Amino acid sequence: MRRILKGSTKLSEPASKESAAFLRLLSVSTFVIGLGISSGIYFVPIQAEILGASYIEIGVLGFVRALPYAFLPALVGHFLAGVNKARLYLISPIMAIIFYTVVSLVKSVPAIIAAQLLIGLAFVFYWPVGETMVAASSTVQNRVRAFALYSISWNAGYLLGPSIGGYVAENFGIYAAFWLSIIILAAAIPMVLSLKQPTVLEQKDLDEKGGGKISLRKLVPFYSMLVIQSMVYATLLVIFPNYAWNFGISEFYVGTIFTVFSIARLLSFLVVGKMFRSQPRFAFTMTSVFFAIPMLLIAYFPSLVVFYIAVAMYAATLSYFTSLLFNALTRNVPAERYGFVVGLYEGIF
Repeated sequence: MRRILKGSTKLSEPASKESAAFLRLLSVSTFVIGLGISSGIYFVPIQAEILGASYIEIGVLGFVRALPYAFLPALVGHFLAGVNKARLYLISPIMAIIFYTVVSLVKSVPAIIAAQLLIGLAFVFYWPVGETMVAASSTVQNRVRAFALYSISWNAGYLLGPSIGGYVAENFGIYAAFWLSIIILAAAIPMVLSLKQPTVLEQKDLDEKGGGKISLRKLVPFYSMLVIQSMVYATLLVIFPNYAWNFGISEFYVGTIFTVFSIARLLSFLVVGKMFRSQPRFAFTMTSVFFAIPMLLIAYFPSLVVFYIAVAMYAATLSYFTSLLFNALTRNVPAERYGFVVGLYEGIF
């Protein structure tokens, strides 16, 4: 680590400015990709149910979507050293465009389920690659701030996307929301192509070739918490839209529920740095409590207002939890293994 920090000081202030510019452009492209994906993603399960899908089939839909993300992020992260990460990032919007093209054309539940592999691949090259670039182009001192900026960007996209997509779906049909996603994602491609790894990032790539060792035993408690949380999060993303819809919540208001979710995440990321001084063990314990409360509210008091309150509480807790976890993981491994650790984190989540 000392060798990397020493090498980065030789890169001087222009390199730091280049890295900051890179992070800003990365954040903009991340926002647009997030906007494109979220404009249609929450309406895929509803479209499947309209075509006759059962709750079991909708669960399978979520399972198939998660398959690439369960196994590939750690593998991709392992080979990120020395690779142009910005070019790998381009795979995300391309795969998402293919996904929305397929689901807008097919008319059967099995085809929609099979297509989930495509969006799963888009996710593999969205968050893991993006977060690895954030970690590799920031220092320990400003990493939480850089991660917060990155997180605000994709959450801002997820904030606007569901409401825009919900409005389009309700007034022009669900397939129109899918085509809207395609247009937005296509606009992100030139932005990603203009990303250029800053000198500091390239220097770290060179240092990464030396290889570093990590102790997975130290990371097991963090990943164990993540496994439990990912199960709850998957329920919210895959089952909850249909659950709310069956209680009479229209497509538009389903979209606004997830807009509230994104607003709460965005606002909580703005203050997460100030809360970060809490004792980690106590902080992780409290997040477990605050994760349970909104799920109980959703189960026992189903109404639009309660859904808004519950997802806002859940989202705020999730922002703090992920920031706390990201910082803990990257502080416990050498810089050359960021890709693997972040990939494993995203693979579980």
